[in-house]
Amino acid sequence: MDCSVGHVTLAPNTPAVHACASVCLATQSCRLYCLNFRPTGNECFIFSALVTQNWKGDPDSSVTFDVCYSTWYHSGDITHLVSSTAASSILRHSTTGDKAVDGFSCRQVPHQCFHSYVRSGAKSWWRADLGIPRSVSRLLVFTRNDGNQAAHFSNIIITLGNSTLTGQNPVFASLDSGVTGQMMDFIVTTPMIGRYLEFITSPQLFLVICEVKIIS
Repeated sequence: MDCSVGHVTLAPNTPAVHACASVCLATQSCRLYCLNFRPTGNECFIFSALVTQNWKGDPDSSVTFDVCYSTWYHSGDITHLVSSTAASSILRHSTTGDKAVDGFSCRQVPHQCFHSYVRSGAKSWWRADLGIPRSVSRLLVFTRNDGNQAAHFSNIIITLGNSTLTGQNPVFASLDSGVTGQMMDFIVTTPMIGRYLEFITSPQLFLVICEVKIIS
């Protein structure tokens, strides 16, 4: 699995979960730790990946774990309620809209992020369907973090409402300047209600979203 930071074999008969948690706390980049329980010594794996409770595991890896614990948890997280996503033209076949809400984000691009670019003066956009109108008070957005300094998350308007027409819902938040390698935190003073959450760029700009956490 990507974003591996380290692997430790714990001494037998030690409290494995607490011991592995201590290793994670002592590792600056640790955001996820996993365990495999073995009679000869439990194995502790440390990762820098951002993982939420709706992560289904790595489909491209043959490695499995007995249990995992993520530091990127929020009790109000409703991202798992997203029923589908839609988006403007994707840059590659592996950068589809569902990548933005799959519960996993690492430094790797492009295959772990939604990535769109529309030519001919059109706007790039990404939309999540929450199934029914839901209350949203906060959005956490993880932007591209692979060392590329180009601003692939800039001039953004975020809307939330019940229309499927791009740009026709009330504005939740906006961002004028470009950012990369940052966690963006959008908070509204009064929660908004809507079914469709949408990110829209200005014309002819890239839109890269590595992970979105939707908080009620």
